[in-house]
This record gives sequence, structure tokens and C-alpha cells, in this order.
Amino acid sequence: MKTLVSLSLMLCLLSGLAFAAAIDGKWYSERKMNRDGQEFVIKTTFDLKSDGAKLTGTLTMAFGDMEPRSITISDGKIDGAKFSFTTVMQTPNGDFKSNWEGTVEGDAIKGTSAREGGEPRPFEAKRQ
Repeated sequence: MKTLVSLSLMLCLLSGLAFAAAIDGKWYSERKMNRDGQEFVIKTTFDLKSDGAKLTGTLTMAFGDMEPRSITISDGKIDGAKFSFTTVMQTPNGDFKSNWEGTVEGDAIKGTSAREGGEPRPFEAKRQ
């Protein structure tokens, strides 16, 4: 019985590591936005790396015709298929902190991002 319990715990831990490893790599997302009557596209590349329950990496974002900006992920966590992290984008109007959370679903990551004090917005990115 003791061996069965140990084996079950080991399988659970290994399955958690498999989900964590599944997030490693590059993911690409495009999202349409409308601001002040103008429509533009936000292009985001997620470059993610897991190390146990820790998630690190960068986001590269481009808004419309603006130059892409690279933003470091902080406070990244992964628990099975679920993940979360924070980004802080520095702009001339101040720093914008966003909280990201979601799940890995095969070759897609899906979730929401919310600027501090703002409403969550859905995103979906496909594996590159």
C-alpha cells in the first residue's frame, strides 16, 4: 500500500512538471482594439520558460505602427496548466502594471490580462 501511495504521488508530481514544460517556448497573439474611434492591432509575442513552479520570460508588444517593446515578466507562477505573471510597461505617461493569468490548452494559451484598476481583457496566443 505504501508503494502504491508513493507511486501515485510521484505520477502527480511528474504530470505537474509536464504541464509546466508545455508552456516553454514562444507564443503569438493579435488583438484588435478600438481607442478614440481608431482601430489598431496589438501584436504580442510571449517568450516563456518554466522552472518547476516558477515562470519567467518576456513579452514583446507592438501597438499599431509603434516600435515593439520588450517587457520582462515578474512574479511568474505555474501550477499544472494554470499560469500567472505580472508585467510593468514604462511609458511617458507613467508605469502600467498588468496582471496576466490563464491556462495552457495544447498549442494555445488562453486567459486574461488586466491593467491595475482596469477590466480584464481576454487573450489567446498560439504556439510558434
